Formats: sequence, structure tokens, C-alpha cells
Amino acid sequence: MNRMRQALFGAAILALGAGACGGGSGAPAADQQPVALAPAKYLAGLHAADLAKTIREKGLACKEPVSEHDGMHWVCEAKTPLVGYFAEYWGRVPGRLEYIKVVVTQSGAPKVERIIALLDVFAGLRYQGAQPEQARQWIAANVDKGGRQMFGPASYRLSGNLSRVVLEIKAPGSDW
Repeated sequence: MNRMRQALFGAAILALGAGACGGGSGAPAADQQPVALAPAKYLAGLHAADLAKTIREKGLACKEPVSEHDGMHWVCEAKTPLVGYFAEYWGRVPGRLEYIKVVVTQSGAPKVERIIALLDVFAGLRYQGAQPEQARQWIAANVDKGGRQMFGPASYRLSGNLSRVVLEIKAPGSDW
């Protein structure tokens, strides 16, 4: 008799577990709607260490990250008498970057080649949904005009003039 009770008890537990886990046919009930996931607030697949390595390869010196508010902030820069390159980026943790800002300043007669030399690196970033070739083409075509454009999940914004160009790349829903 004990074995029968144990078997019935076990079957009842399995039935309750299956019901709690949504067991059954696998189809949602008529009154249940599928849950829509919010877009990630970061550029998935982009890590701070990889970005710093790429920036260093272009000759910029990167400082150690600093904790700010509820996230981290990285800064990299390089200067010559004619051009200044400045890049900073923010994220909650190194693997969840949300916002990137790049500034290129020039003294004397501004040259587009100096700007593209750095912005091309940022246009080519690899993250989920990235469109590096389209981003590169858009930046080259709009570096002197500015504008906004989406490339995958990221919003790109170019502003300023050829003496001081700013590129911002922002993840959807980012707080920065």
C-alpha cells in the first residue's frame, strides 16, 4: 500500500511540476500573450578590452577605467600639434558597453583623411547586428555634414565641423 501511495504522490508531483513549467501541448493558452523582450541596453558582443586594444593599435593611450555612478568609464587619447584624437566609452560592466563618444580636433587646414583615420575604426566595430561597411560609407559621406543613422541596434550621430568632429554610438535604451 505504501508503494502505491508513493507512486500516486510521485505522479501528482510530476503533474504539478509540468503544469507549473507550462507543460501540456506547448501552445500558449488563448488568454496568454507572448512576452516581448526589451532590447538590450548595450552593444552585445562588444567588450571594453577588445575596444581598448583596437584603439591602442591606432596609437591612442588608454587610461584605466573609472567607476562612475552605476557603471564604468574608459578614456583614450592622442595628440599632435595638428590633430587630437579622444575616445571615451561607458558601460555597466566591461562586456556591456552602452555609449561611445569619439572626438577628432584639428588645427590649421582640416583634412578629412585625419578624421576618417580614427572614425573608420569605430564604424568597423563588431557587435551583434553591426553593419560595419554601411557605417563606414555613411561616415565618409556625412563627415562634413553630420546627421543620425541606425546601424543594426546602434544609433550613430555625427556632429560638429571638420575642425572638430564628434561621433557618438549609442545602444538602444542606454541611459548615457
